[in-house]
Amino acid sequence: MDTQLIYEVPTAKDYVSLRLRSGMGSKDLERSQIALQNSLFTISIYDKDKLIAFGRIVGDGGITYVVSDIMVDENYRRKGLADLIMKELDNYFDKNTYEDSYICLIANNPADLLYSKHKFEYLPENKCGMLRNQKSSDDNF
Repeated sequence: MDTQLIYEVPTAKDYVSLRLRSGMGSKDLERSQIALQNSLFTISIYDKDKLIAFGRIVGDGGITYVVSDIMVDENYRRKGLADLIMKELDNYFDKNTYEDSYICLIANNPADLLYSKHKFEYLPENKCGMLRNQKSSDDNF
């Protein structure tokens, strides 16, 4: 494996391809390009010219930050790549955020085990996390 870390936004085509190879599902190519260009920070890992792992931070750059799209190609798992991505994101947070910054993520199990090694904790009992239902109101009847 000939890997290298790149701190540049990958192409939308590579991003969507990795989403599929990591089991995260497809996304629209045009909207993916917009999303990638609006990232605060990205880390990509390539094996030669193939994107095999990726992670990014989105947010306002002042108060709120969201860890997003941590993914590793299924054929490259269990090699420490997700942990390496998280270490790079940790470095960004250490240099660019403050004690009162709001840093969050939504994780699928068992990825929460990875994130707990990088200062992420479950919400306390007096707080809750929520997702907005994006289905049209017609779908609710």
